Formats: sequence, C-alpha cells, structure tokens
Amino acid sequence: MVRAPRKMRFFRDCCVTDFCSCKIGIPYILYIRTMLVRQPGRSSCISYTLRFSALVLFCSLVQAEVTISIDRNPVRVNESFQLVFETDDSTDRDPDFSPLQQHFQILSRSQSNNISIINGKYQRILKWNLQLMPTQEGDFILPAIKFGKHESKSFLVTVKPASQSNVPGDEGLFLELSSDETSLYVQSQVLVTLRLMSGSNISGYQIGDLVIEDMDVVIETLGDVKQYQTRLDKKSYLVLEQQFALFPQQSGTLKIGPVSAEVRFAGRSRSIFDPFKTRDEIKRVDSKSLTLQVLAAPEAFNAPHWFPSTDVELSEDWQGDLNRLTAGEPVTRIITLTAEGLTAAQLPDLVQADVTGIKQYPDKPVFENQRSSRGIDAVLQQRIAIIPTAAGRYSLPEITIPWWNIKTGQQEVARIPARDIEVRQAVAGTVVSTPGMEILPITAEGSDQVPALQSEPDWFWLWLSAILGTGWLASILAWWFTRRDSSRRSTTGDDIAEISLPRAKKRLHRACASNNATDARDAVLSWANALEIKHRFVNLNQVSSYYANPLKQQLDLLNRSIYSESTGDWNGESLWRTCEELANEHISGDEIAALNGLHPLNP
Repeated sequence: MVRAPRKMRFFRDCCVTDFCSCKIGIPYILYIRTMLVRQPGRSSCISYTLRFSALVLFCSLVQAEVTISIDRNPVRVNESFQLVFETDDSTDRDPDFSPLQQHFQILSRSQSNNISIINGKYQRILKWNLQLMPTQEGDFILPAIKFGKHESKSFLVTVKPASQSNVPGDEGLFLELSSDETSLYVQSQVLVTLRLMSGSNISGYQIGDLVIEDMDVVIETLGDVKQYQTRLDKKSYLVLEQQFALFPQQSGTLKIGPVSAEVRFAGRSRSIFDPFKTRDEIKRVDSKSLTLQVLAAPEAFNAPHWFPSTDVELSEDWQGDLNRLTAGEPVTRIITLTAEGLTAAQLPDLVQADVTGIKQYPDKPVFENQRSSRGIDAVLQQRIAIIPTAAGRYSLPEITIPWWNIKTGQQEVARIPARDIEVRQAVAGTVVSTPGMEILPITAEGSDQVPALQSEPDWFWLWLSAILGTGWLASILAWWFTRRDSSRRSTTGDDIAEISLPRAKKRLHRACASNNATDARDAVLSWANALEIKHRFVNLNQVSSYYANPLKQQLDLLNRSIYSESTGDWNGESLWRTCEELANEHISGDEIAALNGLHPLNP
C-alpha cells in the first residue's frame, strides 16, 4: 500500500473541509502537482491531485450572485422597511453594511443559513435581513455591499416625506384610510391604503372589508398585510398596512364608509383562576370615511374603446428569421400589450387586418394581472402563426391602440409600425438525406442501365418498424379514449354552470325595460354567450365586433351612457328589440340547417 506524502494528505483534508468555500489557492495546487510529478511511482497520488485540482478550479471560476430585495418601495421618512441580501455561496468574511447608515438607520440585523439537497444537488442559501428606517426624503442609491469576493448590485430606494397621519390618542391605537388620488377617471385605478397603528404590541387583529356606497367598483387586493414601524410625535408605533386597487365603473362621487378593526392586546393577570397569568384585552377602532370624485370619459377622446392608463406599451417579437422567409413555411409573431393601472379584463382586442397572400392563425390570447406596490399592470400576449402562400413582397399594416394618458390629460396612440417582408420561393425537388440512406443515381430516360436494388430485406429494421408502429397506434387509441371521456365530463359539468338562453333573455328584457344601463351591460354579455355557445365573450367590444351593426350601434350608445355623467338618459327599448331580432334569426338559421343536415354557419 502506497501512503500519500504529508503534503498530499494535507491537500486531501483541505479539499474535504474547504471545497465549498474554495479557499485553496490555484498556485498551491500547481506546486503540489509539480512536486508529485518529480517523484516516480506516485501515479495514483498524481491522479488524485489532478482531479481535485480541476474541481477546485471550477469552483473558483463560478461567480455567485448576490441578490437584493425590498418589502416595499417607495417608503416614507420614519417608517421602517426590510432589505434582504441573498447569495448561494459562502463568504470568507462578514459583510460591511456601514455605507447604508449615511441615509438609513439600521434597526436590526439577522442572518439565516438554509441548506437543501434535491436530487443529489447540494445548495446553500445565505440571507441577511436588515430592518432600516430612512432619516430623510429623496431618491437614494444603495451602494454595492461586498460579501467577500462578491458584491451586490446598486439599488434605488425612493423615500417620501413623513406621513401626515393623525397621532393616535391616549390609547395608542389608530386606523387610517387614505388614497393616492382624490379624483380619477372612470375605470382608472386608485390605490386605497388601510393602516392600523398601535403604540403597544398586539397579539391578534381583524380588519373589516371596504364598504362602497351606491357605486359599482371593482376591488383588487394588493398582496398580503405588511408590517413595519414608524415614528409619530417622537414615539414608535407598530404599523399593519393593507393596500387595495379600486376601479370605479361609473362616474360620480365614490364614498368609502368607515372601516372597523378589532385588536387583541396580551395583558398580565393576577387572578388565581388564570394559570398562565395572561389576559387578552380586545379594543375596537374605526377609521374615517373617504370620498373621491370619479370623472367621466372626456369628450376629447374619440376612440370607441375607453382606455385610461398612465403608460401603454405595444410591442412585437418574431420567432424566426424575417430575412429568410419561405413560401409555405410558418413564422410566429408575438404581440404584447402592457398597460399600467388597469386589469386584464379592460384591455381591448388586438385586431389583425387581413393581408392578401398571407394566412394568419391567431392563438387564444393570454391575459395576466401583475400586482406590485404601484398597483396592477395588465398584460395581453397574442401569438399568431403567419404562413405566406406565395413568394413576393408583402406589407403588414400597422397596429394602433388609442389610449388616454391620465398624467398629461391627452389622447395618445400606441402603435406597431407597418412592416414589409420579403418571401422567397420554396426550392423544388429538395432531397432530405438521413444517415444510412443511399441516394441512387438517376439515369437518363430510355437508358437500359437500371441500378441494382437490394434483394434481401433487412429483418431488424422491419421488426423495429412494426414494434414502433404498434406502439404509436396504441398511443393514439389511448389518447382518443381519454379525450372522449374528458369531453363528456367537461360537457356535463360546464354546460350546467352556464346560463340558459331563456334566462339570459329574461334578464336582458328586465334590464332594458327598467332602462338600467349597468345591468344591461352584464345582461348583454350573458345573452351573447348563451346565444353563441361556441364563442366566449368577456366584454362588449367582442360582442360588437362579432355581430356588427345594428347591434354595434346600440352597444356604443350603451357604453356612452355608462361612462358619461348623464346615466339616466339611456332607453333600453331599441337594444332589446335588436337583440330579439338577432336571436330569432339565429334560431331560424339553426332550424333550417338542422333540416338540411348541415351545421349552422356563424353569422
């Protein structure tokens, strides 16, 4: 048995203990390799050394990333917030957070270490959690913090002036209801914040819901309840904060009633009947009411779809090389619409204009609501498969989305410019060769020379093809039976949940007879989905585009009435008469098609 020299044993032990931290220098490894190579008969030691040298070298080249996150941004003066640094690599020294003290006070600091082994993969996560409090307002860039040989990236934190909240009374308990705007346009976003402040530690709490009086408002919750500290009148308070995004659906005065909260305080009891010497004290506190003014859509906005936002982006992306388009070969176009301060249900449809010589096959659009401390951002993504039918030069028309900028008070247009594409002719007679295929020469017509063919079949490939074909056929049959069973289950479940056409007509007739524009909007959607069960309408714009005039004119009048201040001037008789005529025509068309044995055509 060959015993490794002392230098080799030292290297082996260092690799076991310090491999993750990569504290062994590469020059020292090369030195050991040189010393061992000079000693004959030590090939096993040399191999052992080289393997660990490669591992240590790889570990030293991998650069771990230090990420930084914040619980909310912006923050206010004298309000605490949490800053978290995270890395997946060990550090050879503790980080120095003193540069942060220039503009922030470090209230507390903690460190956690999480080790996980998943599928044999070792992962170690180190976290530093800092609780900071800004001392002055402004925009501050947090400097890079060094974590040994790594460092974090700079980070921007916005600090607003201290809150003008009323100082809690003698009991040290206060519930504040506030908003970021006092007036807003109809269907636009307003952020409403509930803050429960307590001068003492609490053991439990329960906050009531927002109460909206006499107005149709969509309420979206923004994340979980945040907890931090603030200072009011030179006293520290615990703050529990919950944010909401409100979208009023009609103009007028928006009144939010007082919100109630129950707070439980843990106290001490001297009673002999309380073995744990504790007694909970419950207090109730109410906030003040909040009044906002909702403005109607301005007359200067001349687009059919009211679209208020702070910022709208319309972009496109192509999967494929636009410089090498070939007739008959598909290319995917991805169109993305992003709007700040709106929900995905408020986004308009992306209408694709027909282009002669190009077939377009759009997928089902994907909608997403992205929540943050700034509110909700709506995202719509539409994928379209484009197939040119012939070679030539084509022009894709521009796509425009008019919208109202609530910051500037002006109408703007988000657009994708028109694009010219060049399509080349597909190469005829292209032969695709595969490994193992022999391409035989083609002789001139009338020639007596015929290439010799292989007379004996290759039984291995024949059996392999038979087995693969059998498996393929079994997979198709299994998929077909599974699809049939799932379609039966979905039909029996979903059809029951949908509203029937007679109920939808009754609801629409009641709304039109009472001249209730808001109820009529919802009733038209239910009626259209019940009439056209193969389509799914989510807004009135889709119904207008599908049925066109005269229903489109009636729906435009309905929208104008809903989004204007004079909501009581709308008359639903014309809308009901138009919908009834369309329903009768649709039913008659279905009966005729059924008699002829054909499926009814879409109107």
